[in-house]
Amino acid sequence: MSFRQIIVQLGEDAASGLRAKAAADFAKRYGAHLTGVFLTSEYVRQYMAAESLTALPADVVQQVLSGHEAAVAKVADAARAQFEAACAQSGVTHDWRMVGGDSPQPFLAVARRSDLTIFPRHAKACLSEHGLSAAQVALASGGPVLITPDDDYAPPVGRRVLVAWNGGREAARALQDAWPILERAEAVHVLTVSPDGEGNSDGLLEALLARHGVKAELITDPSQDESAVDVIARQVAELGADLLVMGLYGRPRLQELLLGGVSRAMVAASPIPIFASH
Repeated sequence: MSFRQIIVQLGEDAASGLRAKAAADFAKRYGAHLTGVFLTSEYVRQYMAAESLTALPADVVQQVLSGHEAAVAKVADAARAQFEAACAQSGVTHDWRMVGGDSPQPFLAVARRSDLTIFPRHAKACLSEHGLSAAQVALASGGPVLITPDDDYAPPVGRRVLVAWNGGREAARALQDAWPILERAEAVHVLTVSPDGEGNSDGLLEALLARHGVKAELITDPSQDESAVDVIARQVAELGADLLVMGLYGRPRLQELLLGGVSRAMVAASPIPIFASH
């Protein structure tokens, strides 16, 4: 297994350029083609926008619509320039795609035909109140998502990896999706948070990792006084991890997302990127 098609969402947010660099580095490392995706918007899809146009003359309506399109195109051009500069520096093959961002489906359709999606915690369509969360992408795309934090983080990502493991289906899915990363990582630690002190005792996980050529250290943290979220955050800091691999627990429900407590807290506050699967 490897990553052959990676997509990255880019936009007008301050971290977009950094995300482009991280994605280009990832694509170079795994020999993947990289697609930059920009979320466009339509003026009439915004809240009360159509109503605001009803009393205006036709020529003024056209001016408003054309002005919105031009403003979106200007932002898209700037994002594309950042993306293409990052790809040129890394020497990766790439292309650029603009999709409607006023509903989740156009982006999800692209994500479902990719090996990996790189996405911020939350992205908005350009000049729109409509947005899409990384958790929503991870729960609905059918593939792994590399969730990047809002604050600065330094590429490369995936050299020192911490895997959050609890033996559940989602954790197993994340582990299996992350093999290309784990097999190339310089250091891998697998963390089980177990207040009763019982971790992986049958040796099967160690054997699986070893058969993939992954030299991993298994850690069982028996802390009684910290939540699982605090234990993971502490281990990230102590180990100097630059990537957290974890299963994402939750389910899409209409337009809302219901995440488990650990998933929600880590996605919201992790200082390092998260490689998440559902």
